[in-house]
This record gives sequence, C-alpha cells and structure tokens, in this order.
Amino acid sequence: MIAFSEAFGGGNGAARRLAPAVRLLCGAWVFVCCAVVPLGSPAGIALFVVAWLAWLLGCAMPPRQLALSLGFAICLFAPLLLLAPVARWNGSAVTWTEALRAPLYVGARGVAGVTICVGALSLLPFTEFTDAVAALPLPRAVTGLLVQIVHQAALLTDETRRMADAMRVRGASSARLAMRLRVVTAFPANWMTRLALRAARAGDAMEVRGFDGLPPNMPTPTFSRSDWLALTATTLLAVGALALRWRGCA
Repeated sequence: MIAFSEAFGGGNGAARRLAPAVRLLCGAWVFVCCAVVPLGSPAGIALFVVAWLAWLLGCAMPPRQLALSLGFAICLFAPLLLLAPVARWNGSAVTWTEALRAPLYVGARGVAGVTICVGALSLLPFTEFTDAVAALPLPRAVTGLLVQIVHQAALLTDETRRMADAMRVRGASSARLAMRLRVVTAFPANWMTRLALRAARAGDAMEVRGFDGLPPNMPTPTFSRSDWLALTATTLLAVGALALRWRGCA
C-alpha cells in the first residue's frame, strides 16, 4: 500500500480546480450518498454507480493509486463473503442469492467508501489540507485537532517506513528464522519508543511557540460559481439518496 503522505495530491481531474474546502465537502457528500442509498432497487443502484464513477472521474487519480486503493478495499471486505455459507447453512437465508445479498451490499459500500476517501485526498496536496479544513464551519479547536491528527499520522507512517527500510538494508528480511523472530519481537518496543520521543518533541515545540495547530490569521475563503455548482450537485446526490432510503423505509 502507498504511504499515508503519498495519498495526498496526484489527482488531476476537473474537481482539482475547485476550492480546497469544496473538494472536501463534495467528497463528503458523495460518501454520504453511497453510504445511505438503498441498493435493493434499480434507482438506488443507478444513483450509487453514477455518484461513485462520477467522483472517480472527477478526481482522476493516478492509475497506481486507484489500483492500490481498490486492491486494499477488496482485500478488506472480501472476507465478508464467508458469511454467505453460514447464513445458508443455518437456515436464515433460503437461497444463495439471499445469502450473498448482505455481504455484497456491505462490500460494495465499503469499496466505494475507501476509493471516495482516497480520491478526496488525491485532490488535496498536503500543503493545502490545512487551508481546506480551516475553511470548514468548525470550531478552531476541532480544526486544529484534525490538522494535527493528519500531520502526525503522516509523520508516524513515514517513520515506520524508514524503520522497516533500515531493517531491510541490514539484512533482517534475509536472515535466519530465529533472527527474524527476534527482530519482529523487538520491533514494537523500538517503534513505540521512537514515536513517543517524536511526539514529545513536537508537543514541546508547539507549547514553546504557542502554536495551537493552525496559522494565526487564516484568510476567509471565497467560492466561485463552479464551486457552488459542484457543491449543489453533490448535495443533491446525498439528498436523493436519503429520499430513496426514507421512501424504502416508509
């Protein structure tokens, strides 16, 4: 899988021309649409497919990034298919179609959700993420927390990758089984120690500088006509999915 920091940027679709905050909001509305739309009706399936494919086309992720995100999502949700034989054998499902329906629905939503989130990140270079979150109507404390979570997650994943590369260069992957077991057992302690020290240094530096996670003066965002059109379109998709869900439950 690609590193966390590599997930940002790379998308070169039409949605890249939108304001950073609008890219996040549009991705969130498309995610809501695919998460709540009922997949038991042709209208729901059509809305699901249109919203998902339109978002992927609008993001235009690099082929490698799209393939890796799809592969990760499929590996993550494919084990749900093992529930079908259980439902079939214990009598809760009459046919195999009924037994497979729920796992396939959950898997389709999961795969779509993962790729939608990765597509949204691909539209935001790492340097624009702070501007995008700061423009959202959220309290400053929440905004600062979200920004720091993402930045620290990127640092932690990069640190983990460097430690793995260092062990690989030193021959840990080609060593004897006993030596590899010793490396695997010692890795968590070394990993946690390095991450704790890095987090402590970052926290001390922020406290000394009086930094709360956001620049002191964030500019007021301005949205263009295309931004409002994209935001309206994705909002309507989410509203349509909610309407189909309510209609199906009524």
